[in-house]
Amino acid sequence: MMRGLAAALLLATLPAFAQPAPAPPAQVQPEAGTAPAQKHDGVVRFYNREILTLRSEFLGRPPELRAAAAEANIQRIVDRPGMPEVGFRKSDQGTLLLLGSELVTLITPGDLDALHEQTMEQAQAEAARRLEEAVRTARHDRLPGNLTRGILWSLASTAMAVLAIMGLVWLGGRSRERLKRWMARHAQPNEPLQHVMLGLRVFGDWVFRLLVAILVLLVLEEWLRFVLGRFGFTRPWSEAMTAWIVGRLAAWSTAIASAIPGLVTAVVIFLLARLVARTVTLTFKGIQSGRFQLFGIDRELAEPTRKLVIVVVWLFALAMAYPYLPGSDTDAFKGLSVLVGLMVSLGASGIVGQAAGGFTIVYSRTMKAGDYVRSGDIEGVVQQIGLFTTRLRTLTGVEVSIPNNVVLGGQLHNYSRHPEGPGMWLETGVTIGYDAPWRQVQRMLLEAAARTDGILTEPKPFVLQTALSDFYVEYLLRARIPDPLRRPLLLTQLHANIQDVFNSEGVQIMSPHYVADPDQPKLVPPQHWERLPGPGETSTGGNAGDAT
Repeated sequence: MMRGLAAALLLATLPAFAQPAPAPPAQVQPEAGTAPAQKHDGVVRFYNREILTLRSEFLGRPPELRAAAAEANIQRIVDRPGMPEVGFRKSDQGTLLLLGSELVTLITPGDLDALHEQTMEQAQAEAARRLEEAVRTARHDRLPGNLTRGILWSLASTAMAVLAIMGLVWLGGRSRERLKRWMARHAQPNEPLQHVMLGLRVFGDWVFRLLVAILVLLVLEEWLRFVLGRFGFTRPWSEAMTAWIVGRLAAWSTAIASAIPGLVTAVVIFLLARLVARTVTLTFKGIQSGRFQLFGIDRELAEPTRKLVIVVVWLFALAMAYPYLPGSDTDAFKGLSVLVGLMVSLGASGIVGQAAGGFTIVYSRTMKAGDYVRSGDIEGVVQQIGLFTTRLRTLTGVEVSIPNNVVLGGQLHNYSRHPEGPGMWLETGVTIGYDAPWRQVQRMLLEAAARTDGILTEPKPFVLQTALSDFYVEYLLRARIPDPLRRPLLLTQLHANIQDVFNSEGVQIMSPHYVADPDQPKLVPPQHWERLPGPGETSTGGNAGDAT
């Protein structure tokens, strides 16, 4: 019995050596319920269909050679006239697969799918069904007229697909034109609306183009699937396309259905965050209007605190809703999160420092909008304390933006902060020689301040002797002005009045320097301590210094 079986199998495999090796068959999607073939398995295919998977060696022949011999046997039997039937015969080594009472191959227990616990009866039924279908299809395609009928159906479907694509392209163009005319008609009365409509028109145009492209791809896919289904050899590809589309639709439907609870949870979280944000906004609007205070926050700090709290609320909501977003646990989403985190860590250090500086300036109350300050070499009125920069408007009308960390890192002089009222202190100095009475110099400086319109009388201007230098005394006049923006004009008027008062009193604004010892000491006689004699009066002399 063993010798007869071995001789029969040897004779059955001889045609595989007498004929050229068949070309590698096209890959066909394996049916559900079968394990995918390993790279060392031999898959028996006929007429572009998978018939059987051989997984074990027999008589020293690997599965690949066994599969090639089985394919050659099937082709040889089918080429003969008649419709062969599929049959099986039991043997000691397994089950013989017969086609028209001729041996195709031997199915051994090692060929069974152990992963799915396949039995010999299941393997026989599956192989018989697939082989019968493949043989029947091959016979059917050889009948007269079947190939011609398939070609005619393919030509007809091609013409219909071309007409459908042309119709879709024409319909998309007409729709875009109608959308363009409708938007142009409704945007004419309102000039600002034209810019919005222009953006909507461009967006709508691209949406229509995308829809047309998707529909064209669907038409091409259906056309290709229909044409492949007209011929028996290519029908498995058509069925594979159908199975792929159905599988994709089923997977998408399952994904959408499974994502709905998470989306609902995320929407609820965002709605709660919006409710909290609106409550925070109303609360800080009340603080800003002066109706009440909260945790020591006044009107000045209400707006920046509101923005900070709202940002924290939305960041917290995003962190809470992130796990419920569809695809948040996928590798793509995780990779995107890593990329965003890397970009933020590399580029946001300076931005975070600027923002922290802005909040520090606001909450430390070092200055506010409207104050006249000097930061470094820049002097001007504070226009805005932003999140990243502070804007100053100089006295010449130039707007300067200074980074907040620069403001914090340097010295900041705020001329508008004074307990006695609004405005700023105006300062100017002169250097006068020791031969001029200091009482007279102070009185003249105060007189010049009194003549200057725009200098406040309360608090009163005053004069300081800031230094007793080698050749002169340094005097500093300080006066309060209500408007920092008028500082250049008022300083010009004050300097003019100082010159007029000193000229009328006969005191020279000149700073002496050492050349030689004078004949007499440069002193003020006691009788002239209040003032020096004016022009035309008896004078003992007296030179005074230079205005700075």
